[in-house]
Amino acid sequence: MSTPAALRPAATVILLRDGADGPEVWLMERSRSVGFMPSAWVFPGGRVDPADEATPVLGGDLERVPRAFWAAALREMAEEAGVALRDGEAWDLRGVNVWAHWITPEVEPRRYDTWFFVAKLPEGADAVVDGEEATRGGWFRPVEAMARSERGELPVAPPTLRTLMELAPYDSVEAVLAARRHTPPIMPRFVQDGEQTFVLLPGDPEHPSAEQVEPPWRYEFSRGRWWARA
Repeated sequence: MSTPAALRPAATVILLRDGADGPEVWLMERSRSVGFMPSAWVFPGGRVDPADEATPVLGGDLERVPRAFWAAALREMAEEAGVALRDGEAWDLRGVNVWAHWITPEVEPRRYDTWFFVAKLPEGADAVVDGEEATRGGWFRPVEAMARSERGELPVAPPTLRTLMELAPYDSVEAVLAARRHTPPIMPRFVQDGEQTFVLLPGDPEHPSAEQVEPPWRYEFSRGRWWARA
């Protein structure tokens, strides 16, 4: 049995704004030329850089999640979406909160230990794509993004699909930011059952983890996209 690839620390930001019908989330289409998840619609994010360890930050629960992840999240959001939450030379984490903790399955050749954060778009600002790693972007209500994913218009990976499902019940960005969430590490497990491909999360009877997350626990790849299954 081959040794799993080493984990690389990474961070992702779920950037939100209040729309006429509730919160909207910023999603970007990754370039077809990138090595990881080409053409998928994702949240801004990327690997933690060594310099993130020493970057000054204001706020943030640094006992829960190390400083470098917070700094990387806001740096990546500034680079990929053009939204910089800064106070002088420091990243301003006030109003940024932890959302989830995902770990890439051991079968993948590139693996990431990724913290997901939620942040509110500052008043008067807007998000833009960088034109390199991402080629298109847009604001979507979570239910709209899920519907477009089901129609095959917005390909998303299971962590993104699950996050959209988690955001859908909230009626404001402030409610999202105020949510107190249990964030155990989620390492999906791939299962092949005949011609069916599934991703299982902790809580599914076939997942080895003893600590479960909220359902749904099973996602199926069918007709070119991922679907949540009961």
